[in-house]
Amino acid sequence: MRVYSCILMFACMFLAFPQQQKIYFDTQIAKHLKAYRAKSEVAIQNGDNIYAGFLFDSIFNNYLKHSYIRDISLSKVKGGSLKTSTLDKPFLLITKSSWEQINLEEINEINRMSKLYKDQIDIIILFWDSKTKAKALSKNYNSNVIITYVDERKNNSNYIIATFKHSFGAPACFYISEEKQLVRIDKKFTIVKDENRSEVAFNVIHEKIKWMLFKEEPNSEGLIISTVN
Repeated sequence: MRVYSCILMFACMFLAFPQQQKIYFDTQIAKHLKAYRAKSEVAIQNGDNIYAGFLFDSIFNNYLKHSYIRDISLSKVKGGSLKTSTLDKPFLLITKSSWEQINLEEINEINRMSKLYKDQIDIIILFWDSKTKAKALSKNYNSNVIITYVDERKNNSNYIIATFKHSFGAPACFYISEEKQLVRIDKKFTIVKDENRSEVAFNVIHEKIKWMLFKEEPNSEGLIISTVN
């Protein structure tokens, strides 16, 4: 009798305190992106970059941070497909467009980081273009970087994937935890070449990736902390 009482008690507790409903990135984008864009465009037209930055921080922290990413199926340039649900590590999804100028400094740094953190993260490059163009551009990346593409002209891309392009464009970088939750977004993921420097000393992309990967600040051991609190 006591066993049945315990089972009944736990059942009542479960009903009284239901599991928190998951909030998804694409749902939040559909609800809040239009208002964000309208305000952001006005701020940019007025030259108010500070307020534009505030608006981005606001939409991210209030609506997008820690939202869940639904399963995405991406075509790989080497053939086959990649389902993000099969990834058991955190991953960076870096969106690119083929018409961007090739930046070898950026690519070299991504290659280096993919080796350095090979056992801790996956790095995925997503080109918004045809397989032919994506494959040509993929030659500069090493085998640790997963190169994928979406050819929207064929109109067969999943709307979940399209959310990543139509929200913050390209290039952009999304850091997604092993729990498939969005941790950070860098909506202008690109290297800024400093013409005043005579030597390549401080690598901007390395710092950007470290900012994306580490919970607060890079620690001395170089371990990635992606646990969502």
